[in-house]
Amino acid sequence: MAANSTNRAKFRRWRRSRPFWAGFCTLAAGLLILFPPYASLKFGDIVVSLNTLTGISAMVIGVLLVCCGLSFWTRQEFRVPAGVVALLLSVAAIVTANLGSFLLGTLLGVVGAALGLAWTPKPRQRAAVEDADASASPAGVAGGHA
Repeated sequence: MAANSTNRAKFRRWRRSRPFWAGFCTLAAGLLILFPPYASLKFGDIVVSLNTLTGISAMVIGVLLVCCGLSFWTRQEFRVPAGVVALLLSVAAIVTANLGSFLLGTLLGVVGAALGLAWTPKPRQRAAVEDADASASPAGVAGGHA
């Protein structure tokens, strides 16, 4: 039980030290864009396949989005270039890769890129600001009432 809690604490520390959700969304977007051109779904005797000319562009865009998602996790200093590339690729996937994998891959890619661009490596100072606000108000006055 103690090993489980230390592993969870290590993962939590690792996750908070990088743009984790940006990498997750971008990685998922890349995999979603890669899937439809190469998948064949079989329902009984019926085979559903999307064999289109978008296979090459979906492969290039999907692989590059997966690389951007992994770079969010491994190289935080490249978050701005990876975010810009992921944003451009996600938008380009709308016209080149089956509507960006039916818009779901594009939406996840745009959200992941935005999260990656917005992430900063500095820790939050919320607790220090709240303590300063509490000490600045007079002790006898609560919300303007005497």
